[in-house]
Amino acid sequence: MRNVFRGCLLLLCVALVPLSVQASQLGIAGEYNAFLLDSISIFSTDIEGRVAAGGNGTFGNNETSDEGFAVASKVSVSNPLLPELVVGGNLKMENGSVGYNYGDPQAPNYQNGTVYYGGSKAEIADNVGKGAVIQGTPIDFAKEGSYLKGISSSWGSLSPTGVPNFEKGADGRYLITLTGNSSTFNSFLIDSKVISNASKFTIDVPFGSTLLVNISGTEATLSNFAFFYDDIPGDKNPNFPDQYIIYNFFQAGKLTIGDEDEETGIKIDGSILAPWADIEFYNGDIDGNLIGFSLIGDGEAHLELFNGQVPVPEPATLILIGSGLAGIAALRQRKNS
Repeated sequence: MRNVFRGCLLLLCVALVPLSVQASQLGIAGEYNAFLLDSISIFSTDIEGRVAAGGNGTFGNNETSDEGFAVASKVSVSNPLLPELVVGGNLKMENGSVGYNYGDPQAPNYQNGTVYYGGSKAEIADNVGKGAVIQGTPIDFAKEGSYLKGISSSWGSLSPTGVPNFEKGADGRYLITLTGNSSTFNSFLIDSKVISNASKFTIDVPFGSTLLVNISGTEATLSNFAFFYDDIPGDKNPNFPDQYIIYNFFQAGKLTIGDEDEETGIKIDGSILAPWADIEFYNGDIDGNLIGFSLIGDGEAHLELFNGQVPVPEPATLILIGSGLAGIAALRQRKNS
């Protein structure tokens, strides 16, 4: 228990660090399309941006030719400070590529992404396109995890600027509408039971304003509904402000996106912050960052990184969330024991 409270104190201290020193409010994780504090296992998918995971990483599958993978497929310019793929544990890759995958195959940057692994072994099949493979871990996942959990909890403590509207459709599922008037920042609080039973999610806020959607509850499911902006669905709206939207699952230990067994998928417009959540992501895609504890599935991630600005709570407010952090940390401990 003493370690739990020490961890909570650390999270509070991290949350008090001025965010102006960060290129993104999400820290290093903001530069990665998918950022997991523990393991990742993906197949038959394309993650257009960089990927980082603190545990073991499994990418692709050699059982059938169509169960491969692509990581950093739209990262055309390599950055030595931001490797295209980082895993903190052991690495296994089959039938895929790391690095730019949309240009001339003869170009020097084509499928030439840098790969880091921190474990004792890297099993990489010959059918994987990549650049340098380096043993080491350039990311301090424990530090980044503390920062992300502090940010998630502090954002979750913010008072909503508006009240969401819930109406039940003919099928008994919720039609969710978020209406905000601020040109800079709008925030809402939704119970996970509501969003898990949604059939439509409409956003009506000024373009360019940051939208924070705090979602409470220890489990949540996002499946079989569409996001709308200006009454146009996200998959048909080139002006959907994905980069200014973030869904903060500040209590969730499990997050299910899409459906592995059915043909009912989902397209998430905006980023997801769920640093305590084991994420299962099947039959869908996300236009934004995907940040969680672990990830498994074939969900696709598009390179639309979060670029909003969320206000930081007052220090007095941050102190009040310490007990909540202790409870979540204890839940994670019990789950792992």
